[in-house]
Amino acid sequence: MYFQLALAFISCLVVFIYTSNAKQNPSQTQASNPLEKPNNVQLTTNDLSNQKQQQWQDFQQSQKAQLNQKPPVSIDTYSPNSLETPSKQLSQPSQTNTATPISRDNYMTLIPTNTTNAVGNFIYELQLYGNGQLIAAYPTVTGQATTQNKNRHKEGTEAPLPDGKYSVASSAVPGTTPEVGELFLPIEPLFSTGRTALGIHYDPSFQKTNGEDGTQGCIALTRKQDLDKVLDYVKIYQPQYLEVRLQT
Repeated sequence: MYFQLALAFISCLVVFIYTSNAKQNPSQTQASNPLEKPNNVQLTTNDLSNQKQQQWQDFQQSQKAQLNQKPPVSIDTYSPNSLETPSKQLSQPSQTNTATPISRDNYMTLIPTNTTNAVGNFIYELQLYGNGQLIAAYPTVTGQATTQNKNRHKEGTEAPLPDGKYSVASSAVPGTTPEVGELFLPIEPLFSTGRTALGIHYDPSFQKTNGEDGTQGCIALTRKQDLDKVLDYVKIYQPQYLEVRLQT
């Protein structure tokens, strides 16, 4: 009897103590709420905002600097010693630009390189200019290794073509012999000379030991794909003339 009363009394006492503690510490319960943000989180957010603003300012400055820089001129070139493929492609006008202005600053030149190919034929450089700027250059041959010193104004010598200015046809015509290749771009001397039937084409026998390396006086690209690029240039820029400067 006494034991049961004591047990009931202890149970009531435990419930009373638990209830009292819960009422006395509501602030501690609220402080442990994970949804509350301490002050140091707000400071971190401000720091991140400042960092983002600084990054945006740096980005804007870098964009302005890039706009102020002029893009480099794209030049197609080659190694005279190895006659490798040009390292860059012929620069093309923008697709939105439907017409490239025809200008006296669109022209071609042919100059010596003081190098020879594997069979001793001299290599010359065909340079393409657009709006006064060099935009491409390709190795070529004209004449043969044994005809370089022959009369360049006399028909039938198979010497390189003579120095001077030439008009350039607006498009290529089919080649008439295997050594001319499939396409032939006619050029016409703008000075008095005995040479005729000159043009620009591809040399299918370049560096071959078949006796056909070189040309009979025309300018020949050493690679068919180089001729394709030259013909693209002629179509786009419509050069006003070709100036040959091999002996001057």
